[in-house]
Amino acid sequence: MAGRTDIAEQLKELISSLKEQGILDEKFDEVMRRLKDERNPRFAVEIINHFYGDAENNLAELTYLSVVPIIDYPQLTNVALNLKEACSSFGCSRMAIACGELRDASEAKNKEGCHMVLEHIRREYAVLQKNLNQIAQLDRAIYDNAIRGRYY
Repeated sequence: MAGRTDIAEQLKELISSLKEQGILDEKFDEVMRRLKDERNPRFAVEIINHFYGDAENNLAELTYLSVVPIIDYPQLTNVALNLKEACSSFGCSRMAIACGELRDASEAKNKEGCHMVLEHIRREYAVLQKNLNQIAQLDRAIYDNAIRGRYY
């Protein structure tokens, strides 16, 4: 049981650190609490993976929209808003802020600004993905330790 407590403490400290850095916010805690399900304890990890898929699709579309000869700024704004909403609802605050900056650059029809902010979003996504992977890994370890504790 001590192993499970140690891992749970690591997870708590990681999330606390990410909130202090502004990468995550309180909404992330709320989402994770709602997603904890005794019948499917891995549901939170599944939702993180679903978030990745949606974010990567949006990033691919943003990249495409930003490199075509004539940028469709309303569409770029719309995709940036979709990604911002997904990030905000999942508690990924720094990335949501960056998406808002992309929306602003797009609404100003600032091509260079869009490219700069899109690069910033990619960096934020890489940081977010690395940390969410670590959260998922710790969550899986807690679950695996709990299962082992039941059967050993």
